[in-house]
Amino acid sequence: MSRQYPVFLFRRRQRGTALIVSLIILAIVTLLGVTGMQSSNTELKLAASQRDRGVAFEAAEAALAIVEKNLADNPPSREQLQTSPFCSGSGCFNSSCQNGLCFGGDYKSIYTEYQCEVADIAAPRLEYWSDPTLDVWQQNTRHKTVKIDSLKTDVKYVVEFLCFVARDQETPFSAAPGEENNGVPLFRITALAKGNGGRASVALQSTYKVLNGF
Repeated sequence: MSRQYPVFLFRRRQRGTALIVSLIILAIVTLLGVTGMQSSNTELKLAASQRDRGVAFEAAEAALAIVEKNLADNPPSREQLQTSPFCSGSGCFNSSCQNGLCFGGDYKSIYTEYQCEVADIAAPRLEYWSDPTLDVWQQNTRHKTVKIDSLKTDVKYVVEFLCFVARDQETPFSAAPGEENNGVPLFRITALAKGNGGRASVALQSTYKVLNGF
């Protein structure tokens, strides 16, 4: 003899099953939505960082061009390039990068241009832009700044004297008598720029040979 159950019990069970399935589908959809939002947020952050890096890169390039022009228009004197005590004051290139003017070598007033030493042979050559002891980017007295239009933060920079090099292929520059002072100063400029969003920093370098005034 088979038992018979009221029809409303089957309907109740069907409604319960449908509710469980609906909750599972809702959970899956919610999970997909949250994952999609996280992915979108990540992509937005990446795009913002890339845009900020582009702004910083262009600002650093513009700063290098400005500093190069300043060197060409107002070249430093030979006295400013000489090491202490032959040069003293705020305009001297020095081993501590004061005022953003860096020189770790040796160039005395009795030296010819050809005898200028780009680094002290008794000590390792400093990478001024990354040396943690000098910390040029955080020490306001060890870098200069230049303002770039549309950039919130001024670009920081340092100028490093790299001794003298040949003026051109036609002008002899050697230790031979009469040729030892035919050089022109070579500089390395390092600029550090930050994007307006504070998401990226870019450091660029250029080397620049000053022909005017020498």
